[in-house]
Amino acid sequence: MTAIPGVHVVGGDTPLARYILRVLRDRKTGFEDFRRAMRIAGSILAVFASRELDWKPVEVETPLDVRAVELEPASPVYLVGVLGASIPLVEGFASAIPGSRIALVAARRLEEPGRISIEVYYSRLPKRFDGPAIIIDPMLATGKTVAEAVKLAKSRGAERVVVASVISSRPGVDSLRRLYPDVPIYTLALDPELDENYFIVPGLGDAGDRALGVEP
Repeated sequence: MTAIPGVHVVGGDTPLARYILRVLRDRKTGFEDFRRAMRIAGSILAVFASRELDWKPVEVETPLDVRAVELEPASPVYLVGVLGASIPLVEGFASAIPGSRIALVAARRLEEPGRISIEVYYSRLPKRFDGPAIIIDPMLATGKTVAEAVKLAKSRGAERVVVASVISSRPGVDSLRRLYPDVPIYTLALDPELDENYFIVPGLGDAGDRALGVEP
C-alpha cells in the first residue's frame, strides 16, 4: 500500500503491536482480554505519537547524587477520547503520558441509504486548550467522527492536534487528510476498505461492543 504523507502506520515495524492486533482482530477474544489489549495498544500509540509533542529539558538528581537532564511535556497534553469505545485506549495513553488531561466527545452515526453523517451529542472539553490535543478513537472508519472531534479541538484553540487509532481505513484516512492536512495520524494498521455498513475490512468488528461487554 502506498505511503500517505502525514500518516504513520507503526504496527508493521513493531512485533508487539502485531501481536496486539492479532488479539484484537480475533473474533474469539473475550471482552476482558480485548480491553487489556486495547490498553496496551494505547500505550504503544502514545510512544509514537509523543514525537509530535513539545518537550522541555528538566534536570534531576539521581540516587547517586549525580545530575541528569531528561524531558517532560512543555505544556499540558489533552487526550480527547471518543466515547465509548475509546475508554480502554485512553487508559493506555494516560498510563504512558502521566499528568495528561482527559477530555471526551460522544457522537452517534446517522445512517441513510448511501450516506452517513455524524451528530456530536456530548462533549467535555476545556474552554480553551493550552496544549496539544490527541484525538483517540480505536477505529478511524469513515473519518467523520474524528473530523468532528478535530474541528471541536481547533475551535477551542488547540494549535497542535494529533489523531491516534488502532485500525484506520484507507478511505477514512484519505478523507481526514483532505480536511485537515496539518493533522498527523498514528495508527497500528491501515486496512484497505469499508463494507456496506461502513465497518473497516478486515477490521475487528465493533470496538465499543467488544471492549465494554455491553451491547447497546
